[in-house]
Amino acid sequence: MKMSLKYALLMTLLIAMLGLVACSDDDDDNDGTIIPPTPDAWVGEWLSTGADVAPILVTLFAYDSVRVTLNENNTVQLDTHPAGGAWTSLSGVYTATKSASGDVHAIAINYTAFEQEGIIQVIGGTPDKLWLEAVQTVPDIGAVPRTPATGFGSDAGLGALNIQKYDRQ
Repeated sequence: MKMSLKYALLMTLLIAMLGLVACSDDDDDNDGTIIPPTPDAWVGEWLSTGADVAPILVTLFAYDSVRVTLNENNTVQLDTHPAGGAWTSLSGVYTATKSASGDVHAIAINYTAFEQEGIIQVIGGTPDKLWLEAVQTVPDIGAVPRTPATGFGSDAGLGALNIQKYDRQ
């Protein structure tokens, strides 16, 4: 009887110790605070003014400023300002596809009036810079979107004329 009681106590003690080992906190990565996922680098508000406005937008639409807000929920707000005019806004949705290698990624933007495809890159700095080269694909105007493989300014006809450069706000 004494032997089975000792055996039962020993087993209970071993199970309790095993439970303590399994509950170790030395594999916790933080102090208990919840760390939200890091948003994609392009998420935020971006402003383009002066020489950073794509030359094609200056020539065709007389824009002197362009502001884009790319939200984490994949909505986009585009605000354009022609010299001497008023701001106008378009909203839509976007899909960015991360490149398997490199910092240049594919982007598709769908506004109610038209759709665009192209490439996007964020360059870290003070402030961060966002480069965007997108062409209208719907309605089709015959433009060929740049890809991460072809890179910025690689269109023989447009060169750097369609590269929009923004500063993070």
